[in-house]
Amino acid sequence: MKIDITYRRILILTAPVVVTQMTHTAMGVIDTMMVGRLGVVALAGVGLGAIISWWCLSFFVGLLQGVNTFVAQFFGAGRRDRVGVAFWQGLYLAVGAGVALLALSPLSDRVFSLTRASQEAQAIASAYTEVRMSAAVGLMIFLVAENYYRGLGRTDIPMRAGLVQLALNCGLNYLFIFGAWGFPELGPAGAAVGTVIAQFVVAVGLLGGVLFTSMGRNHGASRPRPFESALMGKMLRVSVPIGIQVFMELGGISVFTALVARLGDSQMAATNAVIHAWSLSYMLAVALAAGSTTLVGQCLGAQQLRDARRVVGRVLRLGYVGMAAMAVLYIGFPDRLMALFVRQAELGVVLPYARPLFLIAVVCLVFDLQFNVLSGALRGAGDTTYTMWVNIGVVWGVFVPLVLVAARHWGLIGAWSCFIIHVMLMAALLALRVRGNVWIERGAALLDAERAAGAAGAAVEMDELRSSPAV
Repeated sequence: MKIDITYRRILILTAPVVVTQMTHTAMGVIDTMMVGRLGVVALAGVGLGAIISWWCLSFFVGLLQGVNTFVAQFFGAGRRDRVGVAFWQGLYLAVGAGVALLALSPLSDRVFSLTRASQEAQAIASAYTEVRMSAAVGLMIFLVAENYYRGLGRTDIPMRAGLVQLALNCGLNYLFIFGAWGFPELGPAGAAVGTVIAQFVVAVGLLGGVLFTSMGRNHGASRPRPFESALMGKMLRVSVPIGIQVFMELGGISVFTALVARLGDSQMAATNAVIHAWSLSYMLAVALAAGSTTLVGQCLGAQQLRDARRVVGRVLRLGYVGMAAMAVLYIGFPDRLMALFVRQAELGVVLPYARPLFLIAVVCLVFDLQFNVLSGALRGAGDTTYTMWVNIGVVWGVFVPLVLVAARHWGLIGAWSCFIIHVMLMAALLALRVRGNVWIERGAALLDAERAAGAAGAAVEMDELRSSPAV
C-alpha cells in the first residue's frame, strides 16, 4: 500500500482534526464564558478546577494515544486483521482508566487545599473536578474510538462527533448552570455535568460506529477480541511514556496555576481567560500533531521511510501559516477576546492583567507548534520515551523552578514569561532527535514480529537513509 503524503492529503487528514480540536477547545471556552457570567470568583474556581482535573485525567488520556500509533502502523502494513485487535486492547485500557479515576475523585478536596486559593474558589474547583473525574469513563471510551478512526485516516468521523458533542455541551451547560426549564440550578458545577453527559453520549455513538458499521467490520473491530499480553505490552511501552509525559507536564502547569491563584482572583481569572484564548492556537498545533502521528505511522508501517521524514517538514510549513493568523488575532484584538469571558462590569479589572499575557502567548506560538508536531511524529514511530524525558526534564528542571522564583519576585508577568523558555527549550531538544535516524529505525522495527514481508526493502532504504544528509 502506497501512503499519500502530498500537501492535499495532509490538509484532508488534518483539517477535520482541527475542527475536532476546535470543538474540544470550544467546550472549555464555552464553559468559561457561561461561568464567567456568574462572576470573577466563579471564573477563577472553574479555571482552577479545569486545569487540575485535566492534570488528573492526563496520564490516562496519554495512555490511550498508543491506539493511534498501532492502528496506523497496522493499517499501513496492510494487516487489517490486527487493527481490530489493537482497538480492543485500547478499550480494555479505557475501562480500567475509568474505574481508577472514579476511585480517585474523592481526593479532590485535599488537592485544592494545597493551592491556597480563596475558600470560595476552592469549593467551586473541588465540585467541578469531582464531577469530571467520577464520569471519566465516557471520555476514555471517546478517546479510544477517536484514536482508532485517526489511525485509519478517517478523521472526518471524530469531527462530526465533536460537533455533536459541542452542541450538546452548550445546551446542557445552559440547563444545569442556570437551572433553565425546570432543571436543577447547579451553578459552576453545572458546567462539569453538561460536559460529562455530552462526552458520554458521543462516546456511545462513536463506539457504536465501530461495533455496528463497516468501519469496524472491515478491520475486525466489530466483534470482541481477546486480551493479548504481547500486543498490550508493546502498546504500553509506547503509550505509558506519553501518559507520564502529559501528566508531568500538566503537573508543572498545575503548580504554575496554584502560584497564580495565590496572586488573587483577578489574576487567576485573567490567566484562565487567556489560556482558553491561547488554546485556539494550541488546538491547531495538536491537530497537526495528530496528523503527523497518523501519516508517520502509516508510512513506517508501509516501509516508506523517507516519506516519514518528509511528512514532518510539510506539516510544519502548514502550521506556520496558521500560527501567523493566530498572532494577528492575539495582538490586534485582546479587548474583544477578553470580553467573551468576563462580564462588562469586571472587564476593566481583568483586562490590564490580560493584555501582556497575550503578547507572551504570541512569542510562544512557533515553538509550541514545533514541539507538538515533532512530538506527534515521534509518537507515530513509537519513539515516545525520549519525548517523555525531555518534557519531564524541562518542565520540572527548568519551568517549575523558574516559576517559583519569578512569581514571587515579578508577579503574574514573571510567572507567564517562563513559558517562553519552556517551549523554546523543548522544541529545540525534539528537533535534535528528529534530525537523526534513531526514531525512524525504531518506528520501522515496531511491527517486525508481525510484518510478513518487506524487511529486505526496508534494510536497503535504511542504508540509503543513513548515507544521506539529515533533513
